[in-house]
Amino acid sequence: MRIESYLDMGSTLGVSGLFSVAGSFGRIYVTTPDTKTEKDNKTIYEYTNGKVKLIAEFTKHKNGAVIRRDTLENLTDDPMTINQLFSRFRIAGSNYEVYTQFNAWLHESNGAWQRLVTQVTSGSDGIRTCDAAAPIMALHNTDTGANYVFHAIPNGQWKMVAKKHCIQEKELVTVDIGLEDSCLALVADPHETIKFPEIIFFSAKSKVDLDAYKLHEVINQLYPRKNLPVYYNSWLHCFDKLDIDDLFNQIDTAADMGFEAFMIDAGWFGDGANWAGCVGDWRENMTSGPAGRLIDISNRVRERGMIFGLWFEPERAGWLCKAIKEHPEHYFGGWALNFADKGARERMFNIISEQIEKYHIGWVKFDFNATMPYDPFGNAFYRYMQGQREFITRLRERFPDLYISNCASGGQRMDLSIADISDSYWLSDNQSPVDGVRIIKDTLKRMPSSMIDRWNVQMYCDGFPCYDGGKRGKMININDGVWNTVIGINDSFCEEFVKGGPLGMSCDLAAFPDNYKERWKSVILQYKLERDFYKNASARILVEGDDMTVLEYFDTALDKCVIQIFTKASYANDIILYPMVDEDAIYFVGEEEISGIDIAEDGIYVNGLATYSCKVVTLTKKK
Repeated sequence: MRIESYLDMGSTLGVSGLFSVAGSFGRIYVTTPDTKTEKDNKTIYEYTNGKVKLIAEFTKHKNGAVIRRDTLENLTDDPMTINQLFSRFRIAGSNYEVYTQFNAWLHESNGAWQRLVTQVTSGSDGIRTCDAAAPIMALHNTDTGANYVFHAIPNGQWKMVAKKHCIQEKELVTVDIGLEDSCLALVADPHETIKFPEIIFFSAKSKVDLDAYKLHEVINQLYPRKNLPVYYNSWLHCFDKLDIDDLFNQIDTAADMGFEAFMIDAGWFGDGANWAGCVGDWRENMTSGPAGRLIDISNRVRERGMIFGLWFEPERAGWLCKAIKEHPEHYFGGWALNFADKGARERMFNIISEQIEKYHIGWVKFDFNATMPYDPFGNAFYRYMQGQREFITRLRERFPDLYISNCASGGQRMDLSIADISDSYWLSDNQSPVDGVRIIKDTLKRMPSSMIDRWNVQMYCDGFPCYDGGKRGKMININDGVWNTVIGINDSFCEEFVKGGPLGMSCDLAAFPDNYKERWKSVILQYKLERDFYKNASARILVEGDDMTVLEYFDTALDKCVIQIFTKASYANDIILYPMVDEDAIYFVGEEEISGIDIAEDGIYVNGLATYSCKVVTLTKKK
């Protein structure tokens, strides 16, 4: 990839391809930088006007992806205000479609293409980085078929704009990516350096999955996963009704089935039955929930060889929270902990650390169930996210083995901004495996598979009628976020659905029939044998249809490829697939040997598809 093809600096059309920056120092469009430095796989452009220094650093990955890191430095001895902070790209041509993703509770990563007529704008709605939109934008040239993909790594409330221009009777398209600027008044201290959101961009051959494997390879190399655990969460089994005897049964069953971690979700804290109003006071509920026996739960979990986990929501305070009355200076908007404030961070760090040590916690789930549309300090939550990073980084330093999951009313903070200091992301509050396949498929376009939690949520029911007139028991799965609707699917569907990332379950394990306990014990055992592959795997979307989704996982050398064919209400019996393979190799597909070039040209024929099932095909390179 030629970086200059995205920048086109020195253009006579008068639209810069490097920055769009404005503030108390004036407005800057960098047409020609002062210096260009190339070293190894990096290209660095630098510009200064005596007041500010702007640097754009481009790092090339071997697969063609480029990481762009821009900074603005205040060169003066006085504070300056920044009102706009965009990295800019110029794209040749003018006839485009634009892909963006809507993102909301129960509608995570919901993407679509639209024609670029004037401009398309996407951005987060506030304090949570994936409120209303996910930080991805792609352009498809309808004349040439070329695709250009941009991934923003948020460091505040972000914005992405694709705009069509007509200048001197010439048409062109710019893409601006940076902080939300509608209310931006970010003050840079004397000689302070402000970071733009990082951007990963590349050209793509596929309009279906946007060559997302390139992003996966970059992120897996930069931020490798430590582990893909098998874990249990209490929430969708009992919500906040934490019965001790029942939890002990779940703990013992989980340990017998091979689980490695066990979490108590919301409801363990507070004062009496109204725990939700006490969010922010992270003290064990002594009269409701665990009723003073949380340490007994932790001890039992650890005695059974599992890691103990606990749910927190450090960024929010409920209406009964004592801390907000004792330390009002640590909160803003009436409920939000001000992570930009050192005193607020320090107090919350000490509180969370105390609970980790007291209950021997090895896994935390950080949730965030509220939103705020604009930063009242004018920083587009830049300072807030700086503080959040420092908070998590300090926890990492103090508790290096701590496993951290992130959630925000489902997936409204599911992005790459803390991929280096967080372990995984809660997929969605919609735990339907059918909808989950769709969410995973679309989230793979902007995140590697190994970072996305999978959750199996099901229960056993008696008395389903059979064709022979008899009755039988059946496992049914949740089909939403609160058990209002359920769905019956083939075992293969939910067993394959949970592969590819951390494997979780949140249901009444103790009530499973013995044969299903043994079945899942076998699934978990097999997953443990395969998880090193999934930990480092990239993914492609081979088919995304209304009734069929086909995913392919593969390692960097293409030594192994695993294809999952998820079918819904489809009556197709067979399909020909074209997976990514090494065309110079020979592969075993079952017991059959097929050359990589034949697979690339003729595909792989797969039959025996069934409704609401998953068929798996594994390709292994012949050594």
